[in-house]
Amino acid sequence: HSERDELAQKPNTYTFTKAIAEDLVRESSGHLPVVVVRPSVVMPTLAEPFPYYTNNNTVMRIEQGIFIGLLRVTSFADDNKVDMITGDMTVNCILAATWKTAVTPDAAQVYNYVGYENPVLIKEFMNVNLDNFRESKESFGEALWVPHHINVQNNFCMFVLYFFLHLVPGLFFSMVERYLNKKPMIMKIYRNFFLLHKTLRYIITNNWTFTNDNTKSLLFQLNTRDRELFDFNIASIHWMNYCSVMYRCISLYNLKCDYNNKDYPKELYRRKMRYIEPVDMAIRWIFRFAVVYFSCKIVCGYVLILCQD
Repeated sequence: HSERDELAQKPNTYTFTKAIAEDLVRESSGHLPVVVVRPSVVMPTLAEPFPYYTNNNTVMRIEQGIFIGLLRVTSFADDNKVDMITGDMTVNCILAATWKTAVTPDAAQVYNYVGYENPVLIKEFMNVNLDNFRESKESFGEALWVPHHINVQNNFCMFVLYFFLHLVPGLFFSMVERYLNKKPMIMKIYRNFFLLHKTLRYIITNNWTFTNDNTKSLLFQLNTRDRELFDFNIASIHWMNYCSVMYRCISLYNLKCDYNNKDYPKELYRRKMRYIEPVDMAIRWIFRFAVVYFSCKIVCGYVLILCQD
């Protein structure tokens, strides 16, 4: 019964299993010098082992879906802040915490490594990433459609747009895949995106405040040389500069673009868009006319009823 109550208090199994893991370590560690480091949203590396390295985490998969034109609708709170940290600085923080525990066994055992002192708005994060991708000379040869992104906060609008912009095109392309004797993958991809979005939404639609006194104290205890080698001062990052080339890490490490031939992704993208962009424009205008047409019919019908009364 207590386990069910505990599970009910957690927004998803991700946070629940992390809490279980921490509790298991606490109960089973005994007299071992154990330390717990709690990172927030871990993003691609800043510098080491090389800039913008990623291993396909949740946030980057959503960004990838938007960039290749597959994911068009999200539901995040624009004015909320996203608490981000980089992968290499997270590793540096873990190493520093390990050192502190080794030299001072009675030191703090929990370090929250968070970026709430240097936050970025979700709206800025999404817009800067997409705008820089559109303006860049590098393009994704793997793009499936023209990238569009609509962010709505109303649940009803979100599901309506999801139906028309994800489900309907997904069903159409699934039929095309079956006609070409290919294994249907589009609907499976959309399902994965939906589950990712559902998992992330609780975290992104709320503002969070974390205490990181132990982590700040740990940073100041490092000498000058160690701070250069194992820097984890998240306040030193300029997030807009960091986000301005985010598309490159997706291109290199997620999509595995072939940059041995520098013109390959750009040429392939242009060749695809030559046929896709006119179709995309036609669909958008048809959708707009349909919205105007049905809106006028509804308004005219309502006015007619009022006149008859």
